[in-house]
Amino acid sequence: MKSETHIKNNLIEPLSILFLTVLSTLAIAQENSNTKAAFHAPIYTLYYPTDHWELTIENTDFLYKYVIQEIQKPDSPHLLIYLEGHSDDVGDSDYNMKLSQQRVQAVAEYLKSNGYLTDQIKIQYFGESKPETRKIAVSNKLKDIRYANRRVVIRIEKID
Repeated sequence: MKSETHIKNNLIEPLSILFLTVLSTLAIAQENSNTKAAFHAPIYTLYYPTDHWELTIENTDFLYKYVIQEIQKPDSPHLLIYLEGHSDDVGDSDYNMKLSQQRVQAVAEYLKSNGYLTDQIKIQYFGESKPETRKIAVSNKLKDIRYANRRVVIRIEKID
């Protein structure tokens, strides 16, 4: 039988993912509302456990529902997808750079396997060099801040 603490801990991470993703999207939408862009596309963020880069079922479900299905509609404009890989500060910087590269490449491969062309996908990876600076962490606990930094940011832009 699972302890109450174990059950609560298993619920916190998925809720954190949802909370951080929603806040991330809202912050970008607010930021974009102050500009006069012709096309407002959402920004999505995938989060990872420590030392992981593989896409989980939750990641692929999220990508399929919010990226693949949404931007392959017949009336969608031609788009570029920018992927940015990041890591937390656990481990040395060379390892974290490689980890962020693996994360972003896994997302790019998934998008390619769903019909996107290599030319439509632009990747960058930063390791731990660009930590999350917005105040979206669930708390000031170091584990939450590190969790917010283990991410791939997906930004979609119209091609003119």
